[in-house]
Amino acid sequence: MIQPNSSRWRARIRCLLRLGAALLLLLALAVARRSYFAFRDRMPGYALDLEVDDKPSRAAPRPLRAGFARVKINPDLANPQRPVYLAGFNSNRKATAIHDDLWAIACVLDDGHTRLGLVALDAIGFFHDDVVRVRQRLLADWKLNYTIVCSTHNHSTPDLMGLWGPHPLRSGVDPRYREQVIAACVTALGGAVSNLQPARLAVHEIPCPSEGLVADARPPRVFDPDIRVLHFIHATNDTTLGTVVGWANHPETPWSRNTEITSDFCGYLRDALEHGVTVDGQTVARGLGGVHLYVNGAIGGLMTTSPGVNVHDPYLGQDFQKPSHEKARAVGHQLASRILPRLSSSDLPLAEYAPLSIRARTIGVRVDNNLYLAGGFLGLLDRGYVGWRTVRSEVALVTVGEASLACVPGELYPEIANGGIESPAGADYAIQPVEVPPLRELMPGRVKFLFGLANDEVGYLLPKTQWDRQPPFTYGARNAPYGEINSCGPDAAGSVHAALAKLCRAAAAAQPASRQQDAKLP
Repeated sequence: MIQPNSSRWRARIRCLLRLGAALLLLLALAVARRSYFAFRDRMPGYALDLEVDDKPSRAAPRPLRAGFARVKINPDLANPQRPVYLAGFNSNRKATAIHDDLWAIACVLDDGHTRLGLVALDAIGFFHDDVVRVRQRLLADWKLNYTIVCSTHNHSTPDLMGLWGPHPLRSGVDPRYREQVIAACVTALGGAVSNLQPARLAVHEIPCPSEGLVADARPPRVFDPDIRVLHFIHATNDTTLGTVVGWANHPETPWSRNTEITSDFCGYLRDALEHGVTVDGQTVARGLGGVHLYVNGAIGGLMTTSPGVNVHDPYLGQDFQKPSHEKARAVGHQLASRILPRLSSSDLPLAEYAPLSIRARTIGVRVDNNLYLAGGFLGLLDRGYVGWRTVRSEVALVTVGEASLACVPGELYPEIANGGIESPAGADYAIQPVEVPPLRELMPGRVKFLFGLANDEVGYLLPKTQWDRQPPFTYGARNAPYGEINSCGPDAAGSVHAALAKLCRAAAAAQPASRQQDAKLP
């Protein structure tokens, strides 16, 4: 019998071990390289610590000016080789037609000392890196002290975040469309600057019960129900220049089987405010003219006109329950039927002066969601990280005369805005509420807007005491509630709340003594 040469076999084994080690090293280097490019900071060194006080404007008031402009942001559906993937429900939902137009709509305000820009996008969301790209392209001649870019969170628009491609492992974002939207924001802001005109301002808060409009899919049942409006009227001829309308609801009315591009109820509302409503050739509601922005509010929870909500169209006299474009129109008409009478016949005094103040801060939001991290590694979520498990985001507090605007970079649960946070049995953290007091108790001004998905979309911002991933589940549920799966983590809301609370207290401290006493802020 021939015995194998033991030294030769040992040499072969050593060679195989070295080869295996080399392959493992190459694999580790490839993973490290992939991780670096996936999680690298897209905007290295970018940070914002802005404080523009309204003291100069209050000391030397100058007439308010307002300008509006809009740019269409419809995607190109002509090339079947480049399908447009719709965001918000499931993967591989390809757009088949454009039912109505999508827009980037801009408003620019100037109090003679400070200039503010605002863009509202018909979009599912817009990451902070893209907001920074918009700001980097603004011309110095436009003299914008600060710019806000909000998304309506529309679920019948192209994927701009990466989660709804042809399959769960491929992004649905078309870089060319993302560039189109960025350019449209810049163009709209430039147009609004060019359209600046002398203006007067009326600020409205309009009751709007949730029944028949919005359902809350998760206890506790807390809503952000009311409509808030900034109404800008030409200073000399009393025509409407435009409005900024704030309300809280997911624009997903046509629901998950819809494959047509649409601006949902936001577009129907804007059209009704501008043109009015005509039924069978008869004008049943007269429009205001002008250009109108819709900005979403505290929609976490989940605030939605679900298929179970029956919506009555006050102009058509019909009810709609099944998801459809007609149901979206009914929601828009419900809002318009409350807004138009108020704005057309209001006896509120019109302010010729509306001092602007701006406080904005870059913040870090910790990402504990492993699905988000995996999405970044796979290239689905194309946004930069500024530290270990940390993304750059932003909060802001703006005051416009007697109104204040809190800019929240995600989908805030209404109880964080208005109160009602609970510590239910079965929650993962047996602690006292963290995100207190409610933001609207801290915000200055008579009318307090909450701008959701402002300058970023970090997902749901839910109270830590209601965080519920592990059994037993809260409120007797059999399964974990929806929300946590689309949140950065249990500390995200606390980070945003703490940063905004700090801005609110700074704004309160900057007010004259008489206004501080009136505000009685905690």
